[in-house]
Amino acid sequence: MKICPACALPNDERFPTCVACHALLVDVLPTPSANPDDPEHERRALAQKRHAIMRRQLMWAALTYASSITVLAACPGLVLNTWILLLYFAGSLTVAVAVVQKFVGRFFASLLQGLLSVALVVGFGPVQPLIFFMLAGHAILPALLWHWSDLIESANR
Repeated sequence: MKICPACALPNDERFPTCVACHALLVDVLPTPSANPDDPEHERRALAQKRHAIMRRQLMWAALTYASSITVLAACPGLVLNTWILLLYFAGSLTVAVAVVQKFVGRFFASLLQGLLSVALVVGFGPVQPLIFFMLAGHAILPALLWHWSDLIESANR
């Protein structure tokens, strides 16, 4: 509920203007109703619960993505050093956070993960024939994470 600054009439949050005096309510912060039976309390609690579920699902998606990138670095990439695998995991978590926070889109997520993986291969990894399968997987998986996070957000609206 929003209280009109001009006439002090309580208005529903979805209205941009006061229903009585037509004053703008865009800059007015919503306040919870004092009435415990107001359906707004139930709606806010449901929205908070849905937000917590969405954050948990996005965290699970990011950890699954980071684990997949690390497994791809270990299996076809033949990167067996624990510290280098942790660098792959940290780099993929960086990309996952950028995707979930909408800092990068589908194309730039793939580009970012690919550049991070190439930099780690050049800096630390063995160059061998199967490394191209790892790099291809590292370029494809961010697009799947982007779609996965988009599905989670669409399902929890």
